[in-house]
Amino acid sequence: MAITKIKISNFKSFKNLEIELGMLNVLIGSNASGKSNFIQIFKFLRDITNFGLENAISMQGGIEYFRNINIAASEPFSVTVVSNQEHGLMIQGGEGSKRLVEIKIYETIYEFVLKFKKGRLGFEIISDKLIQKCEFIDIERQSKRIMKREKFDNKIEIKKKEKLGSGEIILSRHGDKVKIDKATFPKGIMINKDDLFPLFLREEKLSPKDLLLKLSLPFVRPIERELINVAIYDFDPKLPKESTPITGKAELEENGRNLAIVLNNIVKTKDKYRKFSNLIKELLPFMDKVDVEKFADKSLLFIIREIYSEKKFLPASLISDGTVNIIALIIALYFEEKSLTIIEEPERNIHPYLISKVIDMIKDASLQKKQIIVTTHNPEVVKHTDLKNILLVSRDKEGFSIISRPEDKKEVKIFLDNEIGIEELYVQNLLGV
Repeated sequence: MAITKIKISNFKSFKNLEIELGMLNVLIGSNASGKSNFIQIFKFLRDITNFGLENAISMQGGIEYFRNINIAASEPFSVTVVSNQEHGLMIQGGEGSKRLVEIKIYETIYEFVLKFKKGRLGFEIISDKLIQKCEFIDIERQSKRIMKREKFDNKIEIKKKEKLGSGEIILSRHGDKVKIDKATFPKGIMINKDDLFPLFLREEKLSPKDLLLKLSLPFVRPIERELINVAIYDFDPKLPKESTPITGKAELEENGRNLAIVLNNIVKTKDKYRKFSNLIKELLPFMDKVDVEKFADKSLLFIIREIYSEKKFLPASLISDGTVNIIALIIALYFEEKSLTIIEEPERNIHPYLISKVIDMIKDASLQKKQIIVTTHNPEVVKHTDLKNILLVSRDKEGFSIISRPEDKKEVKIFLDNEIGIEELYVQNLLGV
């Protein structure tokens, strides 16, 4: 379902960070406090799964800018990601040939540690581990012979039985090989390591700069997919106002440039367009219709019609930045299938009156099993966000970024009990007291 916890050390402005995440997380803090560096953690993890560890570090500016400048090579870099994404595996086990055991994994912990060499000479992987907590469920298979088109077919029926118990499976790197360090099962389950981790996979070698995420293992794929499936949106409303080649990506680009292509796909699908139209009218009731214009040069430009005009459409170039931003937000929240959606300053170019509605929409999307992280400087966003969802980024006395929850601070609760609004505490820089 979601990434529930992040731990990281010696990364950019962070020395040590451990923070639990919910389905909705609103990140606030002053300029240069470390909000962008926190978002870079997720970009770095995504880049690892897409391009490999060495390239991911290079994309952060190289080792010199990847690690904390003050700590440098004196301490290692480490990261731990905890996910509660559920997934299962079926393997032979238990008593009798007709028995299967489902391993239902309910929590995955992935962690690795890098040791830096002196100067700018590189790094080495000193730890790389995957921990999965699971339940074991006994499965009974029953084969029934049925008549189908004048011949008999065997139909397999599966019936789940009671839970057998819980266990834990730990895979880790040993040199250039991956091994199962630990596999605990409930009593009575006859499973060995070969069932979990076949020999041909154990013989696959890892290069000195590759992580477990590189291996195509059943246990690794779910966390790999979750880290890949992250979008970090920072919309530039000027870009979608230009015509877009029809050969662009079908999913929304993170700057919103290909908005016309995405809208074109929505407009062509009746149910999607009905949903989109209802959402857009919640925020912009004057909006009558959104459409896409196609040009001879195989490019697209989105257009809108207002209720004040019966036939006349306005081209994207004449649409306000706020309207473009709202359209992009709705698509990111409701039409893009991402396990984690990060939005930089969603209130940008939007009138203060509409911000509460935007936040309500973000809350609604988070309730529909979409994990969301939002960054903001806007007091109106803070005002309309539940205190439990706010994360405050600040710097400690040594200059390291830290993240705290204002909800946990007694002083903040006292202010709120005295009817001082959360947004006022934010403006007065009192949330960190």
